Amino acid sequence: MRYPPERKAKTRDAVLKAAACELRECGFFGVGVDRLSAAAGVTSGAFYSHFSSKEDVLASVIDANLGRPFVEPGDGDLRKRRERLRAYLRGYISLEHRDDPGQGCVIPTLSADVARSGEAIRKIYQQRMDEFIGKIASLMKGAPGVREKKAWSLLSMMVGAMLIARAMPDKDQAAKAIDSALESALESVGE
Repeated sequence: MRYPPERKAKTRDAVLKAAACELRECGFFGVGVDRLSAAAGVTSGAFYSHFSSKEDVLASVIDANLGRPFVEPGDGDLRKRRERLRAYLRGYISLEHRDDPGQGCVIPTLSADVARSGEAIRKIYQQRMDEFIGKIASLMKGAPGVREKKAWSLLSMMVGAMLIARAMPDKDQAAKAIDSALESALESVGE
Protein backbone atom coordinates (compact mmCIF):
# COMPACT_ATOMS: atom_id res chain seq x y z
CA MET A 1 0.00 0.00 0.00
CA ARG A 2 1.38 3.39 -0.99
CA TYR A 3 1.08 6.29 1.39
CA PRO A 4 0.79 9.92 0.32
CA PRO A 5 4.10 11.84 0.33
CA GLU A 6 2.97 14.07 3.20
CA ARG A 7 2.41 11.02 5.41
CA LYS A 8 5.87 9.71 4.59
CA ALA A 9 7.37 13.12 5.44
CA LYS A 10 5.42 13.25 8.73
CA THR A 11 6.61 9.77 9.66
CA ARG A 12 10.22 10.67 8.85
CA ASP A 13 9.93 13.82 10.97
CA ALA A 14 8.44 11.82 13.86
CA VAL A 15 11.26 9.27 13.66
CA LEU A 16 13.85 12.05 13.50
CA LYS A 17 12.36 13.91 16.47
CA ALA A 18 12.10 10.75 18.60
CA ALA A 19 15.59 9.64 17.58
CA ALA A 20 17.02 13.04 18.48
CA CYS A 21 15.57 12.75 21.98
CA GLU A 22 16.71 9.14 22.47
CA LEU A 23 20.21 9.83 21.15
CA ARG A 24 20.61 12.86 23.41
CA GLU A 25 19.37 10.86 26.39
CA CYS A 26 21.28 7.61 25.80
CA GLY A 27 24.06 8.41 23.35
CA PHE A 28 24.67 6.77 19.99
CA PHE A 29 26.07 3.59 21.49
CA GLY A 30 23.45 3.41 24.23
CA VAL A 31 20.47 2.89 21.95
CA GLY A 32 19.65 0.59 19.06
CA VAL A 33 17.42 0.86 16.02
CA ASP A 34 14.62 -1.06 17.76
CA ARG A 35 14.49 1.47 20.58
CA LEU A 36 14.71 4.42 18.18
CA SER A 37 11.84 2.93 16.19
CA ALA A 38 9.74 2.21 19.26
CA ALA A 39 10.25 5.77 20.54
CA ALA A 40 8.78 7.03 17.27
CA GLY A 41 5.96 4.49 17.34
CA VAL A 42 7.09 2.77 14.14
CA THR A 43 8.54 -0.62 13.27
CA SER A 44 12.24 -1.03 12.55
CA GLY A 45 11.20 -1.71 8.95
CA ALA A 46 9.58 1.71 8.83
CA PHE A 47 12.74 3.19 10.37
CA TYR A 48 14.80 1.70 7.54
CA SER A 49 12.39 3.06 4.94
CA HIS A 50 13.43 6.56 6.09
CA PHE A 51 17.04 6.07 7.21
CA SER A 52 19.62 3.66 5.82
CA SER A 53 21.30 3.12 9.18
CA LYS A 54 21.69 4.38 12.72
CA GLU A 55 24.61 6.47 11.43
CA ASP A 56 22.28 8.04 8.87
CA VAL A 57 19.86 9.08 11.61
CA LEU A 58 22.74 10.51 13.69
CA ALA A 59 23.83 12.59 10.70
CA SER A 60 20.25 13.80 10.23
CA VAL A 61 19.87 14.63 13.93
CA ILE A 62 23.09 16.67 13.86
CA ASP A 63 22.09 18.37 10.62
CA ALA A 64 18.62 19.27 11.89
CA ASN A 65 19.50 20.27 15.46
CA LEU A 66 23.02 21.63 15.91
CA GLY A 67 22.81 25.34 16.62
CA ARG A 68 19.03 25.42 16.61
CA PRO A 69 17.10 27.28 17.82
CA PHE A 70 19.18 30.40 18.09
CA VAL A 71 19.04 34.16 17.64
CA GLU A 72 19.12 34.76 13.90
CA PRO A 73 21.74 37.36 12.92
CA GLY A 74 19.43 39.48 10.74
CA ASP A 75 16.47 39.50 13.11
CA GLY A 76 16.22 42.97 14.73
CA ASP A 77 18.86 45.53 15.69
CA LEU A 78 22.12 44.48 17.37
CA ARG A 79 21.05 45.57 20.86
CA LYS A 80 17.84 43.49 20.67
CA ARG A 81 19.68 40.48 19.25
CA ARG A 82 22.24 40.67 22.07
CA GLU A 83 19.42 40.79 24.60
CA ARG A 84 17.92 37.67 22.98
CA LEU A 85 21.38 36.07 23.15
CA ARG A 86 21.51 36.79 26.88
CA ALA A 87 18.03 35.25 27.28
CA TYR A 88 19.20 32.24 25.24
CA LEU A 89 22.24 31.88 27.51
CA ARG A 90 20.03 31.99 30.61
CA GLY A 91 18.03 29.08 29.22
CA TYR A 92 21.05 27.15 27.96
CA ILE A 93 23.27 27.49 31.02
CA SER A 94 20.59 26.42 33.46
CA LEU A 95 19.57 23.59 35.76
CA GLU A 96 16.54 23.00 33.52
CA HIS A 97 18.78 22.33 30.52
CA ARG A 98 21.03 20.20 32.71
CA ASP A 99 18.09 18.09 33.85
CA ASP A 100 16.53 17.56 30.40
CA PRO A 101 19.23 16.45 27.98
CA GLY A 102 16.67 14.76 25.72
CA GLN A 103 15.24 18.14 24.78
CA GLY A 104 18.49 20.08 24.99
CA CYS A 105 21.40 20.94 22.77
CA VAL A 106 23.06 18.15 20.79
CA ILE A 107 26.55 19.57 21.28
CA PRO A 108 27.10 18.45 24.89
CA THR A 109 25.17 15.21 24.40
CA LEU A 110 26.44 13.95 21.04
CA SER A 111 29.83 15.54 20.32
CA ALA A 112 31.75 12.56 21.73
CA ASP A 113 29.68 10.22 19.55
CA VAL A 114 30.29 12.40 16.50
CA ALA A 115 34.04 12.30 17.23
CA ARG A 116 33.87 8.49 17.00
CA SER A 117 31.85 8.59 13.78
CA GLY A 118 32.89 8.57 10.18
CA GLU A 119 34.06 11.56 8.20
CA ALA A 120 30.64 12.27 6.62
CA ILE A 121 28.97 12.82 10.01
CA ARG A 122 31.91 14.85 11.25
CA LYS A 123 31.72 17.08 8.14
CA ILE A 124 28.03 17.78 8.76
CA TYR A 125 28.87 18.56 12.39
CA GLN A 126 31.63 20.96 11.32
CA GLN A 127 29.36 22.72 8.80
CA ARG A 128 26.61 23.25 11.37
CA MET A 129 29.17 24.27 14.01
CA ASP A 130 30.70 26.85 11.63
CA GLU A 131 27.23 28.28 10.99
CA PHE A 132 26.48 28.39 14.71
CA ILE A 133 29.78 30.10 15.53
CA GLY A 134 29.10 32.61 12.75
CA LYS A 135 25.73 33.46 14.30
CA ILE A 136 27.26 33.89 17.76
CA ALA A 137 30.19 35.90 16.37
CA SER A 138 27.80 38.29 14.64
CA LEU A 139 26.54 39.29 18.10
CA MET A 140 29.94 39.83 19.73
CA LYS A 141 32.02 43.03 19.90
CA GLY A 142 35.34 43.56 18.15
CA ALA A 143 36.97 42.93 14.80
CA PRO A 144 35.83 39.83 12.86
CA GLY A 145 38.68 37.59 14.07
CA VAL A 146 38.17 38.75 17.64
CA ARG A 147 34.41 38.13 17.45
CA GLU A 148 34.99 34.59 16.22
CA LYS A 149 37.41 33.86 19.08
CA LYS A 150 34.87 35.25 21.54
CA ALA A 151 32.16 33.07 19.99
CA TRP A 152 34.30 29.93 20.37
CA SER A 153 35.06 30.85 23.98
CA LEU A 154 31.39 31.47 24.72
CA LEU A 155 30.30 28.20 23.14
CA SER A 156 33.02 26.31 25.00
CA MET A 157 31.80 27.84 28.25
CA MET A 158 28.19 26.91 27.48
CA VAL A 159 28.94 23.31 26.55
CA GLY A 160 31.52 22.84 29.30
CA ALA A 161 29.09 24.08 31.93
CA MET A 162 26.49 21.53 30.78
CA LEU A 163 28.96 18.66 30.70
CA ILE A 164 30.28 19.42 34.18
CA ALA A 165 26.86 20.11 35.70
CA ARG A 166 25.38 16.89 34.26
CA ALA A 167 28.24 14.83 35.66
CA MET A 168 27.72 16.14 39.19
CA PRO A 169 25.22 14.22 41.30
CA ASP A 170 24.85 17.09 43.79
CA LYS A 171 22.44 19.62 42.28
CA ASP A 172 23.75 22.42 44.54
CA GLN A 173 27.29 21.88 43.27
CA ALA A 174 26.01 21.70 39.71
CA ALA A 175 24.21 24.99 40.29
CA LYS A 176 27.49 26.61 41.37
CA ALA A 177 29.15 25.57 38.11
CA ILE A 178 26.15 26.79 36.12
CA ASP A 179 25.88 30.11 37.95
CA SER A 180 29.59 30.85 37.50
CA ALA A 181 29.55 29.96 33.81
CA LEU A 182 26.37 31.94 33.19
CA GLU A 183 27.80 35.05 34.87
CA SER A 184 30.94 34.86 32.72
CA ALA A 185 28.95 34.11 29.57
CA LEU A 186 26.68 37.10 30.08
CA GLU A 187 29.70 39.35 30.70
CA SER A 188 31.29 38.17 27.45
CA VAL A 189 28.28 39.35 25.44
CA GLY A 190 28.46 42.89 26.78
CA GLU A 191 25.81 45.53 26.16
